[in-house]
Amino acid sequence: MAKKSQNNFCSKCGYKLESIHNTQTSEFNCKKCNSTFYLDPKVAAVVIVKKQDKILLVKRSIEPHLGKWSLLSGYVNRGEKVEEAAIREVKEEVHIDVSITELQGVYSGLSPVVIVVFHAVHNSGELSISNEVSDFKWVKNEEIPELPFIYDQEIIKDYLLRIQNN
Repeated sequence: MAKKSQNNFCSKCGYKLESIHNTQTSEFNCKKCNSTFYLDPKVAAVVIVKKQDKILLVKRSIEPHLGKWSLLSGYVNRGEKVEEAAIREVKEEVHIDVSITELQGVYSGLSPVVIVVFHAVHNSGELSISNEVSDFKWVKNEEIPELPFIYDQEIIKDYLLRIQNN
């Protein structure tokens, strides 16, 4: 038996959902029980850990983008402060404690994930790999490679403009 997709069928009565606006939308209605459902975005925290003229990159050991270099990042749990999620994700991925120094910005619209980007500094602990990360490196600002996620180039461009203006 095929599994019913959460996006196609009502989670209350199982009846087929219909898009409210008859286009690609995030709002659906069940004609049988008159329930409305929303496909809300996920929220992820991205952390640019800075040390002088370098930032910390990690090599991903999980999908998506297995084997690619990226910024430290992860999803925010329901009920968790975004800043706390950012700090937690750094600790989970490379086992160091950081302090958030500033909010860089919020990136949205191109994907179903809203990205909140913070700058941080290393407080304590020694960098080490985890089940999510196979390697790490400090990269000079002018040597940051192309990164794999949808907002990465915009995030790096904004980061470099920000440090140039400070």
